[in-house]
Amino acid sequence: MVKKKDLKSKSNIIKVAFALFLEKGYKEVTIKNIMEATNLSKGAIYHHFESKEEIYYATIETYYINLFQTVTLENLTDNFKDNIELIYHFASDLFSSIETLTKEGMDFPIRNFYSFQLNSEHNEIIRKKIRFTVKEYRDIIREIISKAMEDKQIREDLDIEAITLQIIGMLEGIALNHSTIKNNIKELLTEKYKLAFDDYFKMICTTN
Repeated sequence: MVKKKDLKSKSNIIKVAFALFLEKGYKEVTIKNIMEATNLSKGAIYHHFESKEEIYYATIETYYINLFQTVTLENLTDNFKDNIELIYHFASDLFSSIETLTKEGMDFPIRNFYSFQLNSEHNEIIRKKIRFTVKEYRDIIREIISKAMEDKQIREDLDIEAITLQIIGMLEGIALNHSTIKNNIKELLTEKYKLAFDDYFKMICTTN
């Protein structure tokens, strides 16, 4: 049986290492950096992980793959606008949680997160996992749109695939266009998402 203390220690290593990888990049981070940031010995680190690479895999599983898998159809409602709001609030919460990873607050959390993702894709195994996760995420958005069109909440003359690409583009584009933000990211991103999507809804929805 795994002790609670061990689980907490492992979770802390993953959290601290993730912050370091975001700030410095995988190549620049050393086991010594992780030891100093966690205040753990090398033995304590290697009790949970065999290498820096294994720690890196764990951060990707925790802060990218597992996180995006929390967005499921089970959490959604029958209302298209409400569902899209849930999706963009998820994005705002994601970047807000990254911002608060360090005591001082992480600078440029959006930029760092996207860089982390891109750098991770140099590894073939990770690239496949990320692509599968992204596909699942897009399939959920496509399903939201398809259901809304069936329920006549969206104009029937529009193309489901086109709307899917537009919504994903807005979600990612708005975030990337604010990649220089250093703090209070949740409030600002939510405001920008609401502004853009409220206007977009007027163009594609059958009722305001």
